[in-house]
Amino acid sequence: MASTPSIDNEYTLLTASRLLDGEGNPAIEDAAVLIHEDRIALAGSRSEVRAPDGAEVTVVDYGDASILPGMVDAHTHLVSPGDGTPSDVIGQEADDILLMQAIKNARTILHSGVTSIRENGAKNHVTFSLREGINRGLAVGPKMTLCGRPVTITGGHMWYFGGEADGTEGVRKQVRKLIKEGADYIKIVATGGSTITSNPLLPSYSVAELRVATDEAHRFGKLTAAHCASAQGVQNCLDAEVDMIVHCVFEDSEGRYEYRPDLVDRLLKADAWVNPTLYVVQAGIERLAQRVESSSDDTPALQEALDQRRRGLDNRMEACGKMMEAGVKMTAGSDSPWGDYAPGEFVNEVLMLAGAGLTAPEALASGMSGAADSIGMGDISGRLVTGRSADLLVVGGDPSRDLKALWDVIDVYQDGARVVRGVI
Repeated sequence: MASTPSIDNEYTLLTASRLLDGEGNPAIEDAAVLIHEDRIALAGSRSEVRAPDGAEVTVVDYGDASILPGMVDAHTHLVSPGDGTPSDVIGQEADDILLMQAIKNARTILHSGVTSIRENGAKNHVTFSLREGINRGLAVGPKMTLCGRPVTITGGHMWYFGGEADGTEGVRKQVRKLIKEGADYIKIVATGGSTITSNPLLPSYSVAELRVATDEAHRFGKLTAAHCASAQGVQNCLDAEVDMIVHCVFEDSEGRYEYRPDLVDRLLKADAWVNPTLYVVQAGIERLAQRVESSSDDTPALQEALDQRRRGLDNRMEACGKMMEAGVKMTAGSDSPWGDYAPGEFVNEVLMLAGAGLTAPEALASGMSGAADSIGMGDISGRLVTGRSADLLVVGGDPSRDLKALWDVIDVYQDGARVVRGVI
C-alpha cells in the first residue's frame, strides 16, 4: 500500500518574469518564490530558488508578471459602503448590519490584493467581532490591526461609533478600556470632520487631553494616530507626540490654506508618519462633478462646492509634494470605503501619492513596506522576505515602471494559500 505523502514535504514554486520586494529596490528578473506551508521558504532568481531534494513541488508559472508582497492599506473604515452614504447615517445603523457590511468589504479588499490593513474606526465592537470571525474561519479578509472605536469628544467627529470621552480622566479611561478590549493602537479625533455636529477647522481636544491619550497608549506599547483636518490640530498633536498625523491639512480656522514649513520641520524632528488620504477627496469630486453634469436645474451652489473641493485637493497635493521633498514619511492609507471611495480600490491612493511627487518605486513602497512600518506591522507584512508569512500578490506587467499594473491582479496568496477570488 502506498504511503500518504507528508504535508511537510509539499512545496509550491511560483515563477514569474520579476519579483519586487516591497521596499522599492530594483526588480529581480526571472524570479521565483518557494512556499512551504504558510511561509516563504526562499525568494530570488529562478536559478537560486530550489526545493529540498525529494520534495513534492507544485509549480505555478505566471510568465510575464510580477510577484510582490501583498499590499498594505494603512487606513480603512470597513463599516462604510463607499457609495457616498453620509457617515452620520452609517453611524445609526445596527451593529449586526454594520458587521455584515464589514465582512463584505474585508473580502473585497483581500481579493484586490491588500493582505494587511489598519482599520481606523468603527462602531462599538464590530471590527473586534470581524477579526475574531476571520481568525475562526467564519469570514475571509486581510490581516488587520484595530483601534476599535475612535476616541472623540462628545458630539465630535465619529461620535456615533461609541468612543466619546471628555477631559483628561475621561480620555484616560476610554484609552484603557479600548486596550482592555483588544485595541492594537489608539485613534484620536483631534479636529472635527465630516460629522454634522463637528467643525473640521477647529481642534476638538486640548493638548493636555491629547497628551493623556498618547501617554496611556505608549505606556502599554501602543501606537497612536490622529485625525487632523486643520493646522492647529496638527500642531496640537505634535505637542502631544502623536505617532501618525492623518489627513494633515494645513488650513486655519477660517479655511485659508497656508503651507506650514514650521510644522513640517516638527514632523521631521518627531519622525512622525503622515497619511494624507488624497483619493478620498478626488472620489468625492468625481461624484459631485457627475451631479453637476446631470442636473437639469441651475446649479451655482453645486458648482461652487465642486470648485471649492477642487481647490482644496490642489492645496493638499501641493502640501503633500512639499512634505515629500522635505523628507516627511508618507504612508498610503486610503480612508476607503469612507465617503465615495469604493472598497477594493487602494491602488488609487498609491497613484495619487505618485502624482504628488513619489517615484513609482517609492509609491509602491508607501503601500507595502512603508505602510506596514507606519502601522506597526513591519515585522509581518509589506516585504517579500524569506521566513515571512506568504502573503503575496501577482500582477501582470511591471508596477515598478507603471503603477497601473497593480490593477491587473492575477492571483492573491494569504498565508501560502491561493485566494479563490470573485466568489461570495
